[in-house]
Amino acid sequence: MSPVSDPRETALKSLTAWWADMGVEPELPVSVPKPRPAAPSATSKRTPPPDQSRPATAAAARAAGYGEQGADEAEARKVASAAKSIAELKAAIEAFDGSPLKRTARNTVFSRGNPECGLMVVGEAPGKDEDEQGEPFVGKSGQLLDRMFASIGLDRETDIYVSNILNWRPPGNRNPTTEEIALALPFIERHIALVKPKILVLVGGVSAPSLLRATTGIMRLRGRWAEYSLKDEKFEPGDHIPALPILHPAYLLRRPQDKKLAWRDLLMLQKRLEETK
Repeated sequence: MSPVSDPRETALKSLTAWWADMGVEPELPVSVPKPRPAAPSATSKRTPPPDQSRPATAAAARAAGYGEQGADEAEARKVASAAKSIAELKAAIEAFDGSPLKRTARNTVFSRGNPECGLMVVGEAPGKDEDEQGEPFVGKSGQLLDRMFASIGLDRETDIYVSNILNWRPPGNRNPTTEEIALALPFIERHIALVKPKILVLVGGVSAPSLLRATTGIMRLRGRWAEYSLKDEKFEPGDHIPALPILHPAYLLRRPQDKKLAWRDLLMLQKRLEETK
């Protein structure tokens, strides 16, 4: 007599089979969900909300009751601030093990292009192609982004410098969580401080709100210049970089009718670049 299968496991296997038929790549093995742990008590360790101040080191964070997430964020800030060059920052990110995303990613995705060009482009997170090749914006979205910049005379290798908020691909190309973004911010903020571009282009609904500390979505942020405040001890509080939020090329591939909005934003960028020469 064959053993009775768990109906939850059967349902999950059927779902992943349907995903495979639809072309969705499974990232993690299917398993029966485990019961959720009981809610922590008021005296247990917790992760503080993003707007609270954080201890400077991982040990201090744990001692203060900030939990593993807060400790990892403190360690990320310590590691990022110690990097004195772009090469040192890249090595520090590749050695950093505080993000669970690193364990499911194939490669650390850092940057491409010319860091001396004066124009830095910051996207959201690597996708499948980026994860495989170890460079940001190399898939279909990246090809469209390159064509967008080429339309205003910018070369992908010499005229732009490209990175992402996250250095590792979220499984299944899902949106990054609030915790994952908070853990990545010290690295991208240090990256921007080391490059110190004349202009920032923030691509998509994760990059722009996260770096500008905005509460509105990309459709309201795009089409107008903002100011990114440099997050580094060597800069004065008033030091800032002009930042232009734009629509993500992946969104434009899904909604080509909104390319007219992207074109307007590119013309704004072109005008500002001409003014800064």
